Amino acid sequence: MTDFETGNGGLAGGRQPHKLLVAACYVVAIFIAYTFVKYLYFKFVPNPDANSIFRDLETWTGIAWVNPYFRFFTGGVELVASILLFIPGLQILGALLTVGTLTSAILLHLVGPIGIEGARGDLFMEAVICTVLACGIIFVRRHEIPRLIRFLLLDPSLYRLR
Repeated sequence: MTDFETGNGGLAGGRQPHKLLVAACYVVAIFIAYTFVKYLYFKFVPNPDANSIFRDLETWTGIAWVNPYFRFFTGGVELVASILLFIPGLQILGALLTVGTLTSAILLHLVGPIGIEGARGDLFMEAVICTVLACGIIFVRRHEIPRLIRFLLLDPSLYRLR
C-alpha cells in the first residue's frame, strides 16, 4: 500500500485536523453534493431552463457546441466532484474540482450573459455558498495536498502496465 492509501503523513509534526472538523467536512460535502445532484437533471436532460442558459452562453461566446456538449461536460464534472467529496483521501480533490467548476460559473454569472437576476440569482448564490464551503474543506484538509500531488505524480503503481 502506498503512503497515500494508508493515510500516513499529514501536517508537520504529525498533527491531524480535529475529528469534529473532519466530520464537518463531510457534512459540508453532503450539502455541496446535494446542490450538484439537484441540478444534474438540468445538465443531462433537455430542459427549457437549462437550454436557455446555455443558449445564452452559446450566443455570447459564438461557439456552436456550448449546448449540449458544455452542458454535458459541466454535469459530468459536477458528478465526479460529488463522488470524490465522499472518498477519504480524495475529498480534497473533490473540493478543488468544486472550487474550479463553481468559480468559472460565478464568473460567467457576473461577466457573461447569465446574470444574477431572478432564478439565475438563486443559482449564483448557491454557487457562491458551495464555493466558500469547498474552500473550507480545502483549508481543513490542506495538509493532504502535498501527499495527493505526490501520489498522482510519482506513484509508480499508477503507471504500471497490468
